Amino acid sequence: MKKSNHFANPFAAWGGHRLFHVVAGTLVGAMVVTQASAMLPTPEPALNSSPAALQTASNTNNSGSNAQAVNTKITASLISVDANGNEVLVPVTADTRLQSGNILEYQGFFTNTNADRVRKMTVTMSIPEQVELLGGVMPDFPFASVDGSAFSRMPLRGNINGQNQEIPLSYYKAVRWDIEGVGLNDTVMVQYRAKVK
Repeated sequence: MKKSNHFANPFAAWGGHRLFHVVAGTLVGAMVVTQASAMLPTPEPALNSSPAALQTASNTNNSGSNAQAVNTKITASLISVDANGNEVLVPVTADTRLQSGNILEYQGFFTNTNADRVRKMTVTMSIPEQVELLGGVMPDFPFASVDGSAFSRMPLRGNINGQNQEIPLSYYKAVRWDIEGVGLNDTVMVQYRAKVK
């Protein structure tokens, strides 16, 4: 009986997950993902009941279409080591074969293509079930969630076995950043590293 390797085709295994949600200041933009972002689902505008999304929806500028307000490029890279012991990021493609224990770096690049400066951009990256957060979270001072809806400043703390302590990164389901003052045509980058389960 032939055993199926669900990591052989990353699109098939991860196709149903949301990885990125973007709410940008006074605009909600449609996101564009390039083919190079294999293994990543298409990001969607955050239109849930979070306070940031509600604030954005109520402040949306009606003077034109917001479809191109934020241009998004999302990449996933497999972290390997070269012959000299230096870390190398190898882009993940549809042909990349992943195994348990592989380390991935996810990067999201968000460019303000609106006609004006964005005062505040909120970017949320959910963490798919097939990986667990390791760290490498940038920029500094993000928020995180263990349920994907309630966010607090990292590191998260909780009551574990009757003691208040830091919650292990493996329990995190999403990371969020509030990025201030994104100028016209400026690009911001967020990232995290995760291990394939």
